[in-house]
Amino acid sequence: MSALLPSAHAAPLEGSDRLPRSALPAASDQSAKSLPSEGPACEGPACEGPARRLPPGRDATIDIVRAVCLLVVVALHSMMVGVDVGLDGNLLTGVAIAGTTGFVPVSWIIQVMPLFFIAGGFAALSQWRRMRSRGSHWTEYVRGRTRRLVVPTAVMFSVVGVVLCAAEGLGADPVLIAEARLRIGQPLWFLAAYLGVTALVPAMARLHERRPAVTLAVLGMGVLAVDAVRLTSGVFFVGFLNLGPVWLLMQQLGFFYHDGAGQAWPRRRLAVAMTAALSVLLLLVTLGPYSADMLVSLNPPTAAIVLLGTAQFFALRLVKPALDWMTGGVSGANSAQVAQQVRGTRSAWRLGTVVSAHAMTVYLWHMPVVLTLVMILWVCGFPLPEPHSPSWWATRLPWLLAVGVATRVTVVVIGAVARGVADAVRWMTAVSQRLVSRGSVRSCAPGSFRALRASSAVVWGIAGVTLMLLQVLPLVPTTLLSLMFLGGSFLMGRQDAAAQGA
Repeated sequence: MSALLPSAHAAPLEGSDRLPRSALPAASDQSAKSLPSEGPACEGPACEGPARRLPPGRDATIDIVRAVCLLVVVALHSMMVGVDVGLDGNLLTGVAIAGTTGFVPVSWIIQVMPLFFIAGGFAALSQWRRMRSRGSHWTEYVRGRTRRLVVPTAVMFSVVGVVLCAAEGLGADPVLIAEARLRIGQPLWFLAAYLGVTALVPAMARLHERRPAVTLAVLGMGVLAVDAVRLTSGVFFVGFLNLGPVWLLMQQLGFFYHDGAGQAWPRRRLAVAMTAALSVLLLLVTLGPYSADMLVSLNPPTAAIVLLGTAQFFALRLVKPALDWMTGGVSGANSAQVAQQVRGTRSAWRLGTVVSAHAMTVYLWHMPVVLTLVMILWVCGFPLPEPHSPSWWATRLPWLLAVGVATRVTVVVIGAVARGVADAVRWMTAVSQRLVSRGSVRSCAPGSFRALRASSAVVWGIAGVTLMLLQVLPLVPTTLLSLMFLGGSFLMGRQDAAAQGA
């Protein structure tokens, strides 16, 4: 484990989150050395782009990894929606693909949630260290992260709640409404977990900087302890306690990645480490109590997900030089090489930055978009092939393309709404700060009070998301209570901002 730890002399990556339009990512020295030099150094306009570097603290490869993970999740959820028309003309719903023959090995590839949290840990540590270097309090970080998640979530809950309530009032089939609530709510587990683990970034970063190996080991033992209790007691819901340690551990691996852990390892050593993690995982699912289906192991998360995430960590380290070269310039290459690379760089980099910039909107809205498309096809009388039939497989590519286009349109529309909400938020914050500065409102918030408000914002946000996720109440109370909690979360954060202006 000591060889994996970052050097004590490694300086943390610092810099701005903002990325100039003209900037293009550059390859790491390691990736540059891995490529042969052919001919003279590149000169001319074709070589200007790659020479420009990302701001410190940003990694083009990580941006692309997060984008690819999100696209995989959207594609998987789109494929798993199984719909068919019964003999009476009613819509029949179910889950496609999952549980079918051959899906288990595929699940080892498409289960990208561990990798998503690793990449998220990298980005979160970068942002927190930048804020800390400017003297920001940890409550500012927590408030900002919570608000970024709560506001778009409240917009989605409002729109979906109104649409489903209207459908219910117009006499829509209660079974279909219940199915829509279930499908829209299922992906929200990620949002609740993400709210929790990102709120703990300042605390976990401190532990990482003081006792990185111990922190990782304690989280790992916590995962095993929860698994042991669940398996011995037979109480399935005990396993959901692992939503904390499993995803915190994956986030910690992102911290390790950020600080250069494993960067100096030779490729053979990285391959051996990745193979070892996969071998232990294979042993546990064949001889042990864990499911070989990585989607099953996600609900609730288990040690199998930790091992898969560990393998993904080393795999990312293994392919990073190649990915760096794809997303950045290479010194010593000839003009033809660099000109070709510039084209690939711009395409890959734009994909990563565009998807990452709208990641939360895409994640929140892709299931409502999928269900809306299903309803449009059904109402308009288009054929809905039986899941797994030859015609169903033949229409999957057009289906995925339709989901992609519809999601893109939705992102544009919701983006305009989100900008309006953001403008209103900035206006309210500015008014609050003016009142504070003029003395009209006297606020003297001690550190403990700020901490209480920031923590409450997180708890209220998680509560609002969890209500919509569990669907234990009827539609109207669920929507109203969820929005009440999300609104309280936002107000707690905004009050903290006003207090900061004192």
